[in-house]
Amino acid sequence: MSLPMLSADQLHKALAEVGVETDDGLLIHSALQFLGKPEDGQNVYLDVIEALIGADGTIAVPAFTFAFARGEAFDGRKSPSERMGSFSEFVRKDQRARRTRHPMQSLALIGQHAQALSDLDSTSAFDDGSAFDRMLALDFKLLLLGADIQAASIVHYCEQRAGVPYRYWKDFKGRVWAHDHWKKASYRMFVRDLELDPLLDLSPIQKQLEGAGQWATTDVNFGKVALCTLKDFVGACDALLAKDAWALVANRESLKI
Repeated sequence: MSLPMLSADQLHKALAEVGVETDDGLLIHSALQFLGKPEDGQNVYLDVIEALIGADGTIAVPAFTFAFARGEAFDGRKSPSERMGSFSEFVRKDQRARRTRHPMQSLALIGQHAQALSDLDSTSAFDDGSAFDRMLALDFKLLLLGADIQAASIVHYCEQRAGVPYRYWKDFKGRVWAHDHWKKASYRMFVRDLELDPLLDLSPIQKQLEGAGQWATTDVNFGKVALCTLKDFVGACDALLAKDAWALVANRESLKI
């Protein structure tokens, strides 16, 4: 079956329908294969989003890579993201893009707040004062292009704040490129406990948001475009985890807890 075509007008209409507006900051997760084949190439996504948010808007995409955890040096200018989708790589490779400094859970950014966010350097990507924390303060929105809520990286911000019992702190050391030289650095992650092997299900967050009228979605070919604010996402997730630290674990009954 051939993919249906996706026009710039079709994408523009869908984004406006869910609530993308001028001056928005957007944290974008994507699975573009569900939205169709763009008539003018993949750049149509960036062009349409930038046209909607304007010069004072900001685009952020996950540029996660775990090569640093495997002992490889991290160079924010060159280290590719891993399994973050083609749009994330497209943004990362844009000459205007800036990248945050965490060598495993970085963001690639274009727009008004790109430089300021990329200048932040926190030991964990989700610490107070991190780029994720700052995006929350700047009223960024979460935009899902074909991806479902399972892709939302901001959930790790909530998990860290709640100190969920299926993750633990792990330190990583290695070399990172710092402006004009290599340096030794230490970072940390609140990693998933592989012995427990918890399987996350973020649908309860979406249900909370839908029930509160805080989740907007529209169909585009075989996929969906969805939007909510980061504050609403974090508020819903925090509330669930405050009641039950295992609320997002789908296989909790089979775990030895």
